Amino acid sequence: MAASLKTKIMRRVYAIWFVRRVLPTGFASAFFMNVALKKTAERFFVSQIFANFYAVAKANIWAVPNFIASAFNNVEPSVLVLISIAGLLGFSLAIELWRSVRSVAAGAQLAALSARSK
Repeated sequence: MAASLKTKIMRRVYAIWFVRRVLPTGFASAFFMNVALKKTAERFFVSQIFANFYAVAKANIWAVPNFIASAFNNVEPSVLVLISIAGLLGFSLAIELWRSVRSVAAGAQLAALSARSK
């Protein structure tokens, strides 16, 4: 009985943690990536960029960094700043989310180990 009560309580704790920590971070990360992609799509023909990228990668994989550098060198500064800010924010939110999930997973493993030792 005590184990089932503990399981129910822990499920609720993890659900509350998920709603308060993971959902806002995930939505914010998705929002910033969406902004960057929409602004990019407004300024560029995105499918042609991917087609060119695929052609370069297929011809010579070592030319991909030069292709990316050339693409960013020919971008308008406002778009480059927006893409950079959105990318950095999305990356930092993804790292925060990863750390939160990892800490919960580590706590769950620790709880499982302590339960086995009893």
